[in-house]
Amino acid sequence: MSENDDTRSSRARALLGIPGRAAEISLKPMAGMVGRAAAAGAEVERRAVDRVLDSAELERVLDAAIDSARIQASLERALDSDGVKRLVDRLFDSGLLARVIDRMFDSGLIDQVFERLLASDALWHLIDEVAASPAVTAAISQQGLGFADQVGDEVRGRSRKADDWLERAARRLAHRPPRVAPPEPDPGT
Repeated sequence: MSENDDTRSSRARALLGIPGRAAEISLKPMAGMVGRAAAAGAEVERRAVDRVLDSAELERVLDAAIDSARIQASLERALDSDGVKRLVDRLFDSGLLARVIDRMFDSGLIDQVFERLLASDALWHLIDEVAASPAVTAAISQQGLGFADQVGDEVRGRSRKADDWLERAARRLAHRPPRVAPPEPDPGT
């Protein structure tokens, strides 16, 4: 390519660039206005979101959604899904829950929870209800009977030994020969 060809090609490019430069110069004020309009729109959007989040209407809508049978059924299906089971497995496998529990103990939060729990009338009401339940009273009665049986067995065994010892001592004092021991009673009777 000759020098003459290069000059012509650069002139052609310069001529072709004129419309682009003209468009750029004439649209420059518009670009500023578009930018300011976008910023104003973002500000309006931010204010609108803040008003919605601060409104009582949002709380009413959320309460209605939570109370909805359809939402509750959807949540139940979601909780029964394999995806949630995998998520829970992942939480345990990742060690995240172990770190949360460690942090709760390290921060003293667990101590605070137990202090509040012990101070709660509801806990003592629950304990009273559990203690008064038929299953617990039956278990305590059964355990009490089992303990009484153990004590009775122990007292019987010691009583027999004491009787045998007294009989041997009395026979020695009376110069009588030792008695032939009867067979041991069957423990089932």
